[in-house]
Parts: sequence; C-alpha cells; structure tokens
Amino acid sequence: MAWSLSGRRLFCFHGHLRLLVSLLPAAIVVNVLLYVLLFSKSRVVVLQPDDIAENLVADAESLRLLNATRNAKVCDVFAAAKMTAQADEALDSLAERYGVRPGGAWRPKDCVPLYRIAVIVSYRDRPDNLNDFLAYMHPFLSSQNLDYRIVIVEQVAGRPFNRAKLFNVGFQEIEKLKSSGQFAKPPSCYIFHDVDLIPQDGRNVYACTKLVRHMSANIDVFEYKVPYDSIIGGAVAVGRRRFLEANGFSNTFFGWGGEDDDFYNRITRDGGRVCRYSADVSRYVMLSHKKQKPSADRYYFLVTGKDRYATDGLNSLKYTVVKFELLPLYTRIVVDI
Repeated sequence: MAWSLSGRRLFCFHGHLRLLVSLLPAAIVVNVLLYVLLFSKSRVVVLQPDDIAENLVADAESLRLLNATRNAKVCDVFAAAKMTAQADEALDSLAERYGVRPGGAWRPKDCVPLYRIAVIVSYRDRPDNLNDFLAYMHPFLSSQNLDYRIVIVEQVAGRPFNRAKLFNVGFQEIEKLKSSGQFAKPPSCYIFHDVDLIPQDGRNVYACTKLVRHMSANIDVFEYKVPYDSIIGGAVAVGRRRFLEANGFSNTFFGWGGEDDDFYNRITRDGGRVCRYSADVSRYVMLSHKKQKPSADRYYFLVTGKDRYATDGLNSLKYTVVKFELLPLYTRIVVDI
C-alpha cells in the first residue's frame, strides 16, 4: 500500500516523538548531575571531637543569667560524652521520673544550662517511630544538661506530606510561645529532626555551632557513610538568626525529596558553609518505617529554587492550627497546610 507524503511525515514525527520520550529519563539524570557539579560545590567543614566545645554557641540569655547570678554553676554538656543511646521502655512514667514539664520541656535544676534548644519534628502517622523517638531522646537530651523542648508538628491527612513546611510551622509556633510565658524568649537554637533517627554518641551535643550543622551525617542504613557531600537531610541544627536570614525552608516541596537540598543551597548561596561532626560522633540509627514515594517534580523545584528564596519560606507561610497541646512528653501542633 502506498503512503502519502503527509503519512510519511506523520510517521517520522511519531518516530521522533518516541525517541525524545525514550531519552527523557537520561536527560533528567544528566541535568541533575550537571546541577550538582556546577551549583553544589562542597562547602562542608568537618569538626573533630576536640573541636566541638569551641564551636558550640552558648545562648545569650543563659550567659546573661550566669553573669547576674553569683556562684552559679555552669552545666556540663559533656557529662555523658561516652554514652550511647538507650531507650527508656517505661514511656508512661518517663515524664515523672525525668522531671519533664508539660509540652516536653526540660532543664536542669542544679546548674545553669548554656544551651537552649527546640527540637522540631515533622510528623504524620508513625506512632511506633514517635514512641521510640521519645523514649530515646528524653534520656539523651537530659543527660547533656540542655534546656530543651520537643515539638511534634503533625500534618492532617488530605495532601502529600510536606516535611519542610511543617518545620517552618514549628519554628513560627515556638516563636509565638514567648508571649504566652512558655519561653521567656525564643530558644536561640532550632534542631529540625526526622522522627526515625536516633543519635548514638553522647558527644553529639544537641546545640548549635557557629556554622549550620548537618547532624545525622553517618547513618547505619548507609553503612555509616555520607551519601553525598552536600546532603543536609535527617537532622540539622540552625541558629535562630541564621534561620531567619535563610527565610526558613521552602514551602513548595510536597512529597518526598528535594527540600533538604534546597535548604543547603539557601544556606550556602552567599558563600556560607555548613559543618558536620566527624564520622565517629555523628552516628545515627534509622528506625524501621515504610519508604515514601519520591516526588516527581522535586528536581524542577530544586533547580528553580534560587529564584524563590526571597519569596518562598517563612514570609509566605500559610497554615491553620487545628490543635495545640502540651502533652507530657512533647508539644503537639496539628496543622492543615
């Protein structure tokens, strides 16, 4: 059967279209690799154990209290430096036995803590992980003599999970607590944490350093190796002022992946750097959980993120608080985003 000229052209067009579609995955991979090579040059400083103490940033409010109080004893943050994480199985009585205040807040009674922190956890529908996290983290954090609060920001069902936006919500809501008397002033250090990660070394002090710190650099599921140099996901410690300067996290990344790399770019875009503790200190165990499906558009939002840093973050954050509770072991904030 003879083909018309228009038929041959249509056949060629479809052939070219199939070729382009077949090459699309490779093109995406190439673009991502080029992006990493061109825009994600290493800006990571590794701190050895002997460097930790001099790089920690004490809370200004705590320093003022020390200066105003005669014979005040400074808390030893390295008191449990050699400890490994141990879960306290009796979760129901943990608050009473450790002296945890409503809302998951704790501070030492016999000394002045140098570091005031809020641990913000993005969360939805992982009750077993949450219970394990609380059972490990309260003994761990109290052993470091910190003034701390654990905050669980829970997303209601109905939309894909947005880890970064929940972090922004947690920051904003904790900032508001200063007017309610829960904090005299906001904590100077925020630690943004996944619910499935458990620190293993007591030298991994949960306080902010001079540089933004990627805390969970060496995780058991990755054979305690850093997957790639610019990774900053899992757990990260950020000073309050630095977080405001970065405009927080992006609110754009629904679904799994991309938001942590975007935050790395925000921190380093003007020549900034991040740090990690050495591999023997920054060791974590990842709790078992169901893996999430990666977001299909995460690469697009990552590559275009630089155009949104000034307009996508804390200053564009919109949400509705559904519930705010001071539970025995944590502050629970349920939000519709």
